[in-house]
Amino acid sequence: MKRLISAFLVMMIAVLTAFGTVDAGAVGATTGEVDVIFLVDSSRSMKKSDPDLIRLEAIELFSDLCTLGSTKIGFVLFGSEINYSQAPVAIDTEQDRQKLKETVSGLDELKGSTDIGRAVLHAAEMLASDEYAGNGKFIVFLSDGKTVISDNKEGRTLEDSQSDLTSGIVTARNAGIPIYTVGLNANGDVDEAELRYISASTYADDTYMTDSAGDLSEILSRIYVRHTGAENLSLDDYSSDGSDHEVGFEIADASVVEANLVIMHSGGLDDIRLYGADGTPVLFDGTSAVLSRGDIYTLVKIPKPQAGTWNVSLRAPKNTEVDVNCILTRDYRLDLSVLSDKAIAKDTKLKFRAVLTDPDSAAITDEAVINKLSGRVILTDPETGAKSEVAMTYSDGAFTGEGVLAEDKDYTVQASLYNDTTDIRSEIVTLTLGDESIIEPEGPLKLILICVGAAAVLIALIIFIIKKIGENIRMYSGRLVITVNTGGMPYPPANFDLAKKVPGKRKVMLSTVMLSVFDSAETAEAIPKSITSGIAITMAESGDIRVSKVRGIEYSGGITLGKNIILSNANRVTLRYTDSAGTNNTVIIQYMRT
Repeated sequence: MKRLISAFLVMMIAVLTAFGTVDAGAVGATTGEVDVIFLVDSSRSMKKSDPDLIRLEAIELFSDLCTLGSTKIGFVLFGSEINYSQAPVAIDTEQDRQKLKETVSGLDELKGSTDIGRAVLHAAEMLASDEYAGNGKFIVFLSDGKTVISDNKEGRTLEDSQSDLTSGIVTARNAGIPIYTVGLNANGDVDEAELRYISASTYADDTYMTDSAGDLSEILSRIYVRHTGAENLSLDDYSSDGSDHEVGFEIADASVVEANLVIMHSGGLDDIRLYGADGTPVLFDGTSAVLSRGDIYTLVKIPKPQAGTWNVSLRAPKNTEVDVNCILTRDYRLDLSVLSDKAIAKDTKLKFRAVLTDPDSAAITDEAVINKLSGRVILTDPETGAKSEVAMTYSDGAFTGEGVLAEDKDYTVQASLYNDTTDIRSEIVTLTLGDESIIEPEGPLKLILICVGAAAVLIALIIFIIKKIGENIRMYSGRLVITVNTGGMPYPPANFDLAKKVPGKRKVMLSTVMLSVFDSAETAEAIPKSITSGIAITMAESGDIRVSKVRGIEYSGGITLGKNIILSNANRVTLRYTDSAGTNNTVIIQYMRT
């Protein structure tokens, strides 16, 4: 019976998605643009916090790592004032790369105290410009995280800096720009709390702490992979005994268009030799392979490597710490199709279909690749930047999913196949309010399919009910990430662990969550308890959660279903409320399944 139901459902999806689709052109790891600003603390405190100039090595390493023709890099150096500012410039040639590195190498002057708010606002406003519109916009902030206001001629105060920091965070968040913070901690005096506040408030992943240049490879690789769809492989980590050391790495297939060996070393590197898949030496001639060196790293870039096992032989002085990673850029393409049940508007039901293809446009069905990836569709409100996600599942060569539009407005849609080391994205598709071009066609075939689908769903429902009789509904584990913005002031996100806080229960009121995670009464009651006590958060058997809607609250994000907002893993919903004093308050609830 289960096989029969599956067959019905697969047939229904396969036939329906053959009609009325809008196909997005493919964007893979090699074509997605990356626009990045390095925000670098060059105040006097860096003399002790970063004596090895990790902050400048990071920019040079990233420029060596990036793919020509797909990256723009800018940087802002600051102390009490903006000491140096360069808007992102395209790295299209080796000459562009070299020019940028030469500029950076001369920026080692330290002066002034540390006005973080001024710097964050400056960088965010620069990158939020429409001029930078690639798939990946982000800021890498390298600092000891300590705001110190002094040595300024304009009478600037700590409150001024904090106000600018709030404005910078809001600007970055509204433009979808995560700020990745890297704490430079050579003297153990970093202000980790301030750095975590900045990264968490802009939806970047965790703050990175380092007191060693050797950590740079892992930090930058994680950020680079997230925005380019590349794959990061950790190959080896060893202390040299002074002799040759061989490290192997695998090129799986022709989809790999560029391999980057990132070799971090605490001392010099005496010798490096590269051997191709056929065992023959590969020359660093700028065509077969490109060799780039910094004080603490060596990078080998291999364009269009042949499939097979490659090897690199390294020799470093005795006791040199060596760390080797390989970042693979693949020419995977992700094609997205969208169809709807009616014109684009509130409550329009959308069906998504994404297909991963190779350079020859053939669908990739290799389980070794597919099983490593999860699928999602990212729905974005271009006006506010608010995002929601729809999960996609894989079957018969495609990832598919369904969602419902929450409001009467335009949306953009982008498919993403991802895991911890990869994020492959399609082109962005715009869904225009009132657009009827993607409505699936009416006709006898659709009616037959609807009947078949309804029968299949009915059978599945009957089986589900029978199976659940006498069975307790188990509680899924997960956590809520709550972010409050009251009166324009964003507070750091706080976590509410469902399994620990309400063990064995499927429902918790938002008032309970707010009081549990926030010490401040002002924060906990950004939306009054009289309202939050009526908002239930319920764990569904599917593992998703439902947030009930009440009057007086504006909701955005998630999937609207009747009087509830549905959140699947990593989805978020924003609740907005204006109090009697006219203060605008916002609570963002993000659900993370664990």
